[in-house]
Amino acid sequence: MPEQYAASGRERKLELSRPLAILDIQSTGLDTETARIVKISVLKIDPDGTEHVKSVVVNPGLPIPPGASQVHGIVDLDVMDRPVFRSYARALSDHLEGCDLAGFGIERFGLPLLIAEFARNGVVFTVSGRAIVDAMTVFHRLEPRNLASAFARFVGVKRPESSDEAQAARDVLEILRGEVSSSTDVPVAPAEIADWAKGIDSGSIDSDGRFRWSEDGDALVNFGKHRGERLVEVVSSDPEYLRWIAGSDNFGPEVRKIAEAASTGYLPERDSSAESEFSPDTGS
Repeated sequence: MPEQYAASGRERKLELSRPLAILDIQSTGLDTETARIVKISVLKIDPDGTEHVKSVVVNPGLPIPPGASQVHGIVDLDVMDRPVFRSYARALSDHLEGCDLAGFGIERFGLPLLIAEFARNGVVFTVSGRAIVDAMTVFHRLEPRNLASAFARFVGVKRPESSDEAQAARDVLEILRGEVSSSTDVPVAPAEIADWAKGIDSGSIDSDGRFRWSEDGDALVNFGKHRGERLVEVVSSDPEYLRWIAGSDNFGPEVRKIAEAASTGYLPERDSSAESEFSPDTGS
């Protein structure tokens, strides 16, 4: 254990007065209002140290987007014959009764999604009176994520004090140089760095990753209530949604252009960019 995390020369340990349930939740996406759970694992630790493990894969009731499958490795075929979340909801709620809860990023995503799933299935579940321990929040407290800490990590020295009005900008430049040199995963060209940082790759149709190519070359919606659906299907089932995107300032010009073209029957072609040609929708 690192010295700064040790006390009095001995390892410090968790002290539990009630069970602690550590949750790992995999889903169809990152929007807690539209995403559905595809796998949930619970490691429950009693105050005496006894561990209980429960893990289930569930059918989310909607297609799993390729981007989500790349994260957790679960595809539509894996869940085709699995029970839906409702089948486990009440037993899971009972299993978590009286437990404090923990996870990594649980406050922002995992717990809100779980609460939403319980509510959708008519199961009462409350976090009132529970401790919610987010290991990611603890990590960020131990390792601050700010300009000074980034400078120290990637430049290797304490951020200098200076009267130079451009010093903050120079510091950012040094951080970028340090980030590029720290890992071969980081591209070296600014445009490629920008895409890499946002997780945009050759499968993305637009520069915001709102639309993606499927393995079969179909344009997919990669966000919101139609995440994972083929664009041609959304054209037929919900054209008003595409018209809303086309007219919304919440989306970039590429995304709006794709949505506007699709709503009039023109879909992006696999070998062309989002800025160029669209092909008429044949409905097939």
